[in-house]
Amino acid sequence: MATFTEGEKLVLADSIEILERLDSPFSEVVKARTQDLEMLAQIVDRAPSPNIDLFNRAEGRNFDSLAKKLSSQGGLAHVVNLPAKAVLGHGFIVSKLHLFGMLLKLLGTYPELEKCRPMVEQEYHDLLFTLMAEDLYTALLTDQEVSEEWVSKAVHELIMMWDHRTSDYLERFALAIRELWQARHTVVPVLGTLLGTVEIMRLNGLLSPVWSDFLAKRSKVEGFPHALEEFIFGLDYEELVVLRQKMEEKQLNLVSREQAWQLLDKEEALEENSNPALELYRSYMNRQQNAKLRRYRGAPGPKRSLEELFVIYLLSSPEKNSN
Repeated sequence: MATFTEGEKLVLADSIEILERLDSPFSEVVKARTQDLEMLAQIVDRAPSPNIDLFNRAEGRNFDSLAKKLSSQGGLAHVVNLPAKAVLGHGFIVSKLHLFGMLLKLLGTYPELEKCRPMVEQEYHDLLFTLMAEDLYTALLTDQEVSEEWVSKAVHELIMMWDHRTSDYLERFALAIRELWQARHTVVPVLGTLLGTVEIMRLNGLLSPVWSDFLAKRSKVEGFPHALEEFIFGLDYEELVVLRQKMEEKQLNLVSREQAWQLLDKEEALEENSNPALELYRSYMNRQQNAKLRRYRGAPGPKRSLEELFVIYLLSSPEKNSN
């Protein structure tokens, strides 16, 4: 496993060069963190692959047995059940994310680093989506029936994440989710119209064909409309239930996102110089945890986040399965 991609190497070299020229003490900090990551990468490389049976037992370990183990009995819900390579690799990506996060903060301190901003932000976003993809595969497989058609594909992708820190679907997923998140801030979604949120998003010209196809094919899936509303409005399902009650009390037929937050006496936290990719990741983690709790409690509302439903769609698409 390469410690850094070519893009990461380039932006790190440029940043260190500028910091050294400025005689900044952070040049040594960045170099030290870089060296730490190189050593950590070696440890990750030495960790055995999840596909290898170290005891050489007669029954061995094959893809089917690993798929069953990963998708049953909540095996992925506890860190002690995860392969060492998975845990170490996850820590490696988090450590690398923190390194580029530090560079993002240094951009505000040293104007000379400004030319590196596009590259630093791109690498930071890519790392964040790598973590998000691993979280998604793990969430999808925990307590999931192996009989589902997309499960074996998800297991394959998760093992690839553990072994190589990448996935066949990573770039496609990252681009699509980022596109929808940007559209979320561009369109003016309205709750309570005759068309409904799903149709409004499908008709919106800002979205690529993959979203039109996804919305058309998955809009009837249980919990899908509510999962989309959570994503678009930035509100939990339970809050949306209260919102609709308030709309009925006030005889309102429709409300915008801003009006919805006002009716609930909430303020959308907008941090200065906020990072869109980090906002998306935090939003996903919150919605995914809430969906998980609803599944366990049998409570009403979406049992999967919109991102989980989208990954299932990608894994189930014939064109990908045939490759």
